[in-house]
Amino acid sequence: MLATPTMDKEQYREILETYFKAFKTGDFSQVKFSSNIQFLSPISQKTFDGVEAVTNFVSDVSTRVTEVNILSTTVDYPTASGVWQMKTTKGTLYTLNNFFRLDEQGIVYVWPMFDPKAIVDDPEGLIPWLTGKGY
Repeated sequence: MLATPTMDKEQYREILETYFKAFKTGDFSQVKFSSNIQFLSPISQKTFDGVEAVTNFVSDVSTRVTEVNILSTTVDYPTASGVWQMKTTKGTLYTLNNFFRLDEQGIVYVWPMFDPKAIVDDPEGLIPWLTGKGY
């Protein structure tokens, strides 16, 4: 049996949008992460566990982001997704689809997936941008 959501769809949608917008501001303190948050790295497949580890990773990535555009969000508790774009400090526009799991606290799991066009257009750019090494 599925858990009953403690928030309505609009509240969860706002949580997702706050998460996306934080990549532009670099401030993830207002994002409602679950205490059990996990973030699956899109390239290394490493899973970051816990609010501190996830916040450290996404905060570092956000230092290389200048713009965020949210294209769509869908909430079907206990899952959600969002299609969005971020522009890097070097002007590259990445389009992503994020799969989320939600719980009564907020976001409990994030799995970002990149549109392969960005990798095809600039195969050497994504890894340095994500890691910050040589970017």
